[in-house]
Amino acid sequence: MKNNNQLAAAITLATLGLCNSAWSANGDFLGIDYSSSGFIRLEAAAKTVSEENPYNQRGNVFNGETINRYGGVNAGTLLGLNLPIAVGVPISDTATRNGEPANNDFNFTQIRLENTVQLRFSDNWSATAKIRGIFDAAQYDEFDPDSVNSNAAGYLYGKPNYFEYDDYETGGEQNRLEVAGENYMVDFPSLYVDYQNGPILVRAGNQQIAWGQALFFRVMDVANGLDLRRHLILDFASEEYADERIASPAVRVSYQLNASWELDMFAQAFQPTIYANPNTPYNVIPSQFTVHDRYSDANEKINSGFRLKGNIGDFGLQFMYTNRYNPDGVIRWTASGVNRDAPGLVGTGAILAQTPLEVDPTGVWTAEEWFTYAGMARLDGVEGLNKLITDFPASQLLLARPVDGIDAAKEELDLFFILTGGVGGSLTSGQGMGGLRGHIEREYKREDIFGTGFSYIFSGEPGSWLDQLILNFEVSFTPDRVFTSPDLGQEYLVEDEYISALVLEKYQRFSRNFPATYFVFQWMHRTESDLFGRHLSGMGGTANNAPLGVDGWDGLVLALQQPFPGLVWRADLSVLYDTRGGVFVQPALKWKPSGNWNIEAFYTYIDDDISSDANVNIMQTFDWAEEFGLRVAYQF
Repeated sequence: MKNNNQLAAAITLATLGLCNSAWSANGDFLGIDYSSSGFIRLEAAAKTVSEENPYNQRGNVFNGETINRYGGVNAGTLLGLNLPIAVGVPISDTATRNGEPANNDFNFTQIRLENTVQLRFSDNWSATAKIRGIFDAAQYDEFDPDSVNSNAAGYLYGKPNYFEYDDYETGGEQNRLEVAGENYMVDFPSLYVDYQNGPILVRAGNQQIAWGQALFFRVMDVANGLDLRRHLILDFASEEYADERIASPAVRVSYQLNASWELDMFAQAFQPTIYANPNTPYNVIPSQFTVHDRYSDANEKINSGFRLKGNIGDFGLQFMYTNRYNPDGVIRWTASGVNRDAPGLVGTGAILAQTPLEVDPTGVWTAEEWFTYAGMARLDGVEGLNKLITDFPASQLLLARPVDGIDAAKEELDLFFILTGGVGGSLTSGQGMGGLRGHIEREYKREDIFGTGFSYIFSGEPGSWLDQLILNFEVSFTPDRVFTSPDLGQEYLVEDEYISALVLEKYQRFSRNFPATYFVFQWMHRTESDLFGRHLSGMGGTANNAPLGVDGWDGLVLALQQPFPGLVWRADLSVLYDTRGGVFVQPALKWKPSGNWNIEAFYTYIDDDISSDANVNIMQTFDWAEEFGLRVAYQF
């Protein structure tokens, strides 16, 4: 294992050495013009609520809670089955999940170093290289698998690992230009060469491709996935996805057809979205799941697309087509391959290995936990159980049978948890014994995306609200988009999806003494999925109800920036409202006391229960993450 502290120190010294060398200023070296800039920044987010991340082992809402389990007679039948158990097995007991609850003060404690070098070789050739190093101090109540006697299979399902990639069996890096370990990562967000000759620009290398005019929302910005390991989507909101959008090796060609029209084309190596690893502060895939990532199946695939953008009179127009693998992926049950017997049930391991189940204390313990987390993850607990059984016939050797309602599902689940939990015949001795992990696989599906948009700049009385108001509208259409089914069945959902966004932008000056205020208002509508790409049929499930689904998702954004005189201070406000009753509000203050120092403070407020049912809006996914963020940077 690499020494993270030594590596972090080496990164720091190397970067500071680079900053203090000749590259830390503009100049000329052997006839090559160069410039260099960068920063070292402390980033922290202090919790302002008592809730912990419920998708972590130490934030699980059932930790330390004693729950009655009722495995009723309708849950299954022992007759005619060749099972290594006695007829007198218990059908009810109590279970207390043995995870130790966390009590964190911080969600986020990282040090970041970045340096960007730009080179100009001639009038036609130039290059850009940005190196980024991040170290996480891991000042959190971390999960310790030994404390719960966990032996969960998979590279990332032991001690928390903040940056390495998991392909289930081995760690490493998913991003091609990255080196990562448990607490650090070093990568090149930009590493490309430009060739400019008249109307043509060719860019080759690791790069981001950001299309479209919508801010915060992504309609035509579909070329790149997101890297959500560092701070999920909870950074300084006005920066949008600048830090999350993940670069990928690509060739991009832009051609200025005439004074009004430009054609932009790209071919790019596929790079999936990277989610936060299990039991790290911002992971959102419940840690009772084990993910088998099938990234290698699409590793050598190529995405491509083009955009035509121009003007006709006062109207701006753009047209886009992209053929890509959806970087978010789709998920379904998969066989665990883990041959581990349930306590006291010799021979069950070979059967469980053919199902999506693994015996381990970090799994689900009760039917109540099963349905609670199904609702939180926008899954269907009843049909998810049925697909686990019908898609994997070996499950039926363990008393599992399809059910026709939530009550029967709870009885079957509790009986299943009792039988595999090492109770050993007692009706009340199931304390801290069991747990079943669910194994899922993440695949990537190719899709075609067609998009168009228009813009218009209004003219009005100077100083009025209408004067220089910018309107942008974008819409995309994806035929036969593949979605994760809420039942995690082998058959994915396939639907046509439309996504649209209306954007109004305006600089408005209220006083001669203050610079103009920048306003943005946006509305997004999605026909089949929410902002995170989850199919809307999984919305509305709770511990006592299967999801009913909703029709369409709508989000509203209001954002503003107000610089102060002298530009030493700037105030920001960003608001995202889910029209079904959730709100995200982030006021921020930026202070630049000198040419080198930059301090940003922001508070993130999240409320998921403005409506009566938090399961129908997106804010429940991260409402536990209310926090005060601080970023202190020294720029060079």
